[in-house]
Amino acid sequence: MFSPEIGGLNLTGYIKALQPLDVTFTVMRRLLSVAPAGNGLQATIGSDHGPAVTTREVDHVVVEHCTVPLDQLYFDLKGQSSNLGAVDYEALVAGRPHGLAPNPEGMFRLFRIGNAVSCRNIHAAIYDSLRLVKDL
Repeated sequence: MFSPEIGGLNLTGYIKALQPLDVTFTVMRRLLSVAPAGNGLQATIGSDHGPAVTTREVDHVVVEHCTVPLDQLYFDLKGQSSNLGAVDYEALVAGRPHGLAPNPEGMFRLFRIGNAVSCRNIHAAIYDSLRLVKDL
């Protein structure tokens, strides 16, 4: 996919900026391997939708596998929270309020969501939040 997170309204601007640079967009394909080839690279490209496999000589390959979690704020606040960042999974599954409070002196409840867990999009963060706070 080509930048699914930027949204349809912004996509045209990005494409207009990259096309004059002779960027080749390869969508709906899976990168199978990359190997040195002279002064460049040979990319072997397959598909999730059929047996097609091709190779292409390229200058660069950009693969985005997300980032490490942005969790420093979570860990900075964890000791100050009443639940020490823990989730009461039995209560979550049963649709009951979270009952964990191993730190009764804590000033707030803390839950780790979105990019603090792993590379996610905004929809995952909203869904995490909804599941965790709907029964507070």
